Amino acid sequence: MPSTDTNRYAISTDTVNAGLLFTAAHAPTPLYYVFGDLKVLTPAEVVHYTAHALRHHSGAFHLVRTEQAHHFDDVFGSAGTAAAA
Repeated sequence: MPSTDTNRYAISTDTVNAGLLFTAAHAPTPLYYVFGDLKVLTPAEVVHYTAHALRHHSGAFHLVRTEQAHHFDDVFGSAGTAAAA
């Protein structure tokens, strides 16, 4: 879930690095991070959105604003669309 105070996701740097390595080794298999509010980001998007942003003071997390994430249904389609197919 996003922080209710800052409206940001805190994503572990280790998680992002592992995701980038997985994506590189298993291309074109996609990898998505799905958050508790059902919004979606890829590892590359996390790096892109935080490249010029302030990092957490420990460097252990990437902080991404929630409005930059995609809605689950926009990425994967709605349940009704999947059932009709």
